[in-house]
Amino acid sequence: MVEIAGLPAHILLVHGVVVLAPLAGLMAVVFALGRRSRAYLAWPLGILALALVPLSILTAEAGEQLEKTKPASDLVREHAEQGSFFRYVTVIFLIVAAAQILAAFPFVVSRWLPLRRAGRLLAARWAVPATSVLGALAGLFLIYEAVVTGHSGSASVWGGV
Repeated sequence: MVEIAGLPAHILLVHGVVVLAPLAGLMAVVFALGRRSRAYLAWPLGILALALVPLSILTAEAGEQLEKTKPASDLVREHAEQGSFFRYVTVIFLIVAAAQILAAFPFVVSRWLPLRRAGRLLAARWAVPATSVLGALAGLFLIYEAVVTGHSGSASVWGGV
């Protein structure tokens, strides 16, 4: 089991996920709804979406190691399943957030010769509204999954108390 300063790594890493996932989800919703905010939120949203993928994978892996050292109850198994699913949610969120950002700023893609066709596609009239809807839905789903997964984890620890 991986430890950080004598504590199981999962216990510390989960705090990053619990804070950053809802923040990234909220950013995606604001990015989708507010045109003026897009220039300010593009980099933070992209970085957060990108950082959440390895953070969620590390947290889930550390949780699986922690699960092996403790007796597993039904609540722990449920939380483990939700944590595994959350990894996929962050990957999907990253893809949607990247599409959302690139559709808002298609000139960035058109600068790269191999991606010029994608830049033309992202410059289409329907691209920004479509990715905005997808981004808002992905952001809300990321928030929901973070809350549900975090709640099941806290219930597995504090449920019997």
